[in-house]
Order: sequence, then C-alpha cells, then structure tokens
Amino acid sequence: MKRCWIIITLCCIFVINALSQTDSQFNHYFRMMGYYNPAYAGKTGDLNAHALYRMQWLGMDGNTTRSILVAADMPWKLRKTNHGLGIVILSEKIGLDEDFYVSGQYAYKKKIGKGILSAGLQIGLMSKSFRGDSIRFEESEEHDPNDEIEKSKYDAKGLDLSIGLFYSTDKYYVGLASTRILEPNLKLGENIERKVARGYNLTAGYNIQTKNPLIELQPSVFVQMSSRMVAGDITARVVYNKMFNGGLCTRLSDNGNFNAVILYLGATIKKFHVGYAYEYPTSAISKVS
Repeated sequence: MKRCWIIITLCCIFVINALSQTDSQFNHYFRMMGYYNPAYAGKTGDLNAHALYRMQWLGMDGNTTRSILVAADMPWKLRKTNHGLGIVILSEKIGLDEDFYVSGQYAYKKKIGKGILSAGLQIGLMSKSFRGDSIRFEESEEHDPNDEIEKSKYDAKGLDLSIGLFYSTDKYYVGLASTRILEPNLKLGENIERKVARGYNLTAGYNIQTKNPLIELQPSVFVQMSSRMVAGDITARVVYNKMFNGGLCTRLSDNGNFNAVILYLGATIKKFHVGYAYEYPTSAISKVS
C-alpha cells in the first residue's frame, strides 16, 4: 500500500514539472471521469452509459459553441483477473473549429489494501476540421472574395493515446492521467495547423456519511494542467436518500483567482441519473455571457 501511494505522489510531482493539456472542461467531471482517465473503465462493476450535452458562452451573438460527449464502460473478468473496457466519443464545435474523438479503453485492476488499483490505456482517432466555408462577412466589411480560407473546409486526422492510474475504495478515490500523449501536429491545409498538446488530469473525491443516514457529503477536486495554464475545480455536493443531489463548485485559474461558480442539481431514479449544471463566470466575460 505504501508503494502505491509513493508511485501516485511521484506521478503528481512529474505532472507539476511537465504541464500541458487540451481536454475539454466539463462541469460534470465526477460523472464523466472515463473521459479524463482510461483507468476508470469498469470501476463500478456495472455496465454504464453516459451522455452529456454542453452549451458555452450563452448570450454571445453568433456563438455556436456546443459539445456532445458519450461514454460507456463495463467490467470484464478473465479467469481470476479483473479488467475494464470502455469507449468515449466526443463531438465539439467551437467557432469555425470542429473536433471529433473516438477512443477505446482497457483497464487492468488489482486489489491493493482496502481498494482497487487500476491502470488504463486508451487508443483512438481524433479528427479536426476548420470550416472556412462558414465564414460570413457583413456587406460593409472589406475582404478578398478570392481568399481560399473563406470558402474551404480543411480536415486532418491523428492518433490518440492516453494512459492513467485510478485507485478507489468505498470511501475515496484518486486518479491521475496523461492524455494526447503523442501530441500530433495536424495540418489543415498549407496555412493552418492545430497542435494537439499533451494533457494531465488529477481527480480526487471522498464520500462522507453524516450522522443522518439519509445525508451523504461528496467533496471532490479536479485539476487540469498545461504548459500555459492550470485550472482547478473544488466541488461540494450533498446526496439525500441516495436519490436527490445538489451542490456548488468554484473554479480557479492559473493566477489563483476564482473565475466561475457552478450550481449542480440532479436526481437518481433506480439506476438512471439525470443532472444539470449552470456555470456563471466571475471574470470579465460575464458582461457578455
């Protein structure tokens, strides 16, 4: 058990000294941990399917930023060993850029102490597009009607590779992953390139059973890092009677300032969960979004 924590600690130190990441930032990270860490696959012992729809920067004129994330995972037992399998699909549009990821996941699991240590691998394909054919100019704007960027769509594809570790018990969990390891440089035509940077994600959470058997507290943290930024979510959620849940989250930027407050509401009926998150920016962008 001591060796396990030493490895996790050393990995965290390594992450701090090699920052980089491009993974999308979803408020429901605690529901979509398989997107950020392939070692999560098969964690619950059930077949799980998740779908998430996200709209960003509401209120901005002409804004078309949308994300759709679908993920599924299941346990797999081979003789006396335990494994996990998963799949992740992401479709995202940000302005004139469109991204599409599809990846398969494998995780090997071993009981250590009171919990399970899982090591995961993710391999897939990423596709990036630049929709120059979607540019629209006002009549008063000056532009060259023969500009190829204005009337062309560019596409490029690359290989996706991610690895991760995830340790969990009945009371707590901690996970560390490195995504987009190959850092492909996708060439979209002669003049447009998209560098896919390597990402590092750290997740941790705890389940606290209060004196009231109907109330459970679930604090958690989520840190994303890159060579240019560090962002972290600090979340506190309350679960009532294992059915209703809600909470608040604050997001910190790399300069140490809070730049968003997030409200969570959710409900679980049998094995079906529905959740909603509303993020209010506290930075200057709040004037227009």
